[in-house]
Amino acid sequence: MSAGGSADGAAAGAVSSTMLLAVGIVGGLLCIYLSGFLGDVIGPVISAIGAVLAIVWGSDAIRRVASYGLGTGVPSIGYMSLSVGVISALAGLVLAASLLKMPIAGPVAAFVIAVIIGAIIAIVATKIVGMKIPIMLQCTIEIAGAATLSILGFAVAIAGSYEMAAIFEHVVATGFIAVLFIMCTMAIQHPFNACLGPNEDQLRTLKCACSTAFLSMTITGLMSVTTGGLGWFVVFLVGLIGWIVSFRAFVLASCNDAASTKWAGLWPDVGE
Repeated sequence: MSAGGSADGAAAGAVSSTMLLAVGIVGGLLCIYLSGFLGDVIGPVISAIGAVLAIVWGSDAIRRVASYGLGTGVPSIGYMSLSVGVISALAGLVLAASLLKMPIAGPVAAFVIAVIIGAIIAIVATKIVGMKIPIMLQCTIEIAGAATLSILGFAVAIAGSYEMAAIFEHVVATGFIAVLFIMCTMAIQHPFNACLGPNEDQLRTLKCACSTAFLSMTITGLMSVTTGGLGWFVVFLVGLIGWIVSFRAFVLASCNDAASTKWAGLWPDVGE
């Protein structure tokens, strides 16, 4: 990540970063836990909504830390944090099931592990590598936590449970964990990467984040077909509706903020 050009990445936005953090953590964990009590149809939808909340939170954290450079470090911190997310999610579930003998503690254990690993990475980046980013520690922890909850939320939506056996059978053994890694990475890091520039606006970036989160939810719905039942269709449908609404809002915001928008026409025919 670029450490030069210390732009004010912590500049105040229209939406409080503290509120997004609270919504991401509390909403993400609550939705994951509630999914176990809401049946095979509504449960997966609620879990996926938890992942959406985590993605929006993570996108805002990416925005704050990457604003200190030129934006060149967005993909780097995105993939690094999602790697932490995958490791933490699986480690937390295994730790809760095998050592603590409390599978219900799995999501919380995963989040705590992500916070610890994220803090270690940030300390290495600032103290050893020498990155001069004041909010590196806080934002790396936030992105790692958001990555873990987004991976878990979608994994639970696919497996129908947050117990390790179900996650391994329906998410890890099928290879869907790799899809979730790439998909959640893009969903979290793409919004700021797409919107950065001198006129970048937090609300417009967050609208883009909502669109990438709901688009990921539609893909998760399709992957959930393998577990049977109608839950996959409801996840797909809610994700599709959410994507249409949020992407439309993002396009309108982009047009409103642009100096002008013109139809340039189709590309010319060549060789005729």
